[in-house]
Amino acid sequence: VSGFISDPSGAAALPSDDKMMVIDAEGLKLIPWDKATEMLLEAIKLFFQFFIIVGGAIPYVFQYSEIHHRRNASGFSLFVCLALCVANILRILFWFGKRFDTALLAQSVVMLIMMVCMLEIAVRMNRKHTPKHQRRSLLKGHLKPGFWAWHDLQSFLLALLIFTAFWGVVTAFLTPYSWYVELIGMVSLLTEATLGMPQLIRNCQRKSTTGMSIPMVLAWLVGDLAKTGYFVATGSPLQFWVCAIIQISIDIFILGQVIVFRGREGTTTSTSLPYTADDGTPPAHECD
Repeated sequence: VSGFISDPSGAAALPSDDKMMVIDAEGLKLIPWDKATEMLLEAIKLFFQFFIIVGGAIPYVFQYSEIHHRRNASGFSLFVCLALCVANILRILFWFGKRFDTALLAQSVVMLIMMVCMLEIAVRMNRKHTPKHQRRSLLKGHLKPGFWAWHDLQSFLLALLIFTAFWGVVTAFLTPYSWYVELIGMVSLLTEATLGMPQLIRNCQRKSTTGMSIPMVLAWLVGDLAKTGYFVATGSPLQFWVCAIIQISIDIFILGQVIVFRGREGTTTSTSLPYTADDGTPPAHECD
């Protein structure tokens, strides 16, 4: 059969050379649209969960690349790593007292791994630009005068291990008390909410944003906007989305610094980096 074929019952028909296909209006009703919609919503939910888990670490991929390219970490504040490590360790402990969304727990684990990577490259680059007699290490007793400004990764890992062990024991004893659980949750999220403050302060001190990855800050903003929506949509504890709003505000301030300091980058010599990967000239004080 060829040509256009119609159905006497009123169903639409399609032209065909050898085969005939009839679209019956009654047949459309047999499609399980509710099931299809449910599957689509589930797929969207899984996508957002995946984004929540890995999205927080994506901005630091840009910063890692920036440090690797410049062979210098002077534009990146190590206190950003401190804030995120403390926040995510406490958030994991918070989960044992109040079982929030598992995706947010997985996000904390991924973020801790990313922060160790950031510490590794930043410490490695800073060590190259520091004479041996000026290098500090927690293993050598440099705690108060050089806290979180050490020149070996082992010092940072040891400090984080001590912090985790101490608060892990405290949490094990105080988890039955709701006031403690709510308090540790608020502290962890407030700490994360202010993670941009060290970078904000460092930019003000240097009167420059050179060495700081702009894509990192933009990714911060996009990620924080997405997180806020996710927290509200999934009914996460109040601490999560209130602190996310604080993060968004700080992100906007840092972007404002980019605009304000942009015209000064070329004229401010005191804040320039010792060298970049492109100029081929190592700094005079670089040490092995």
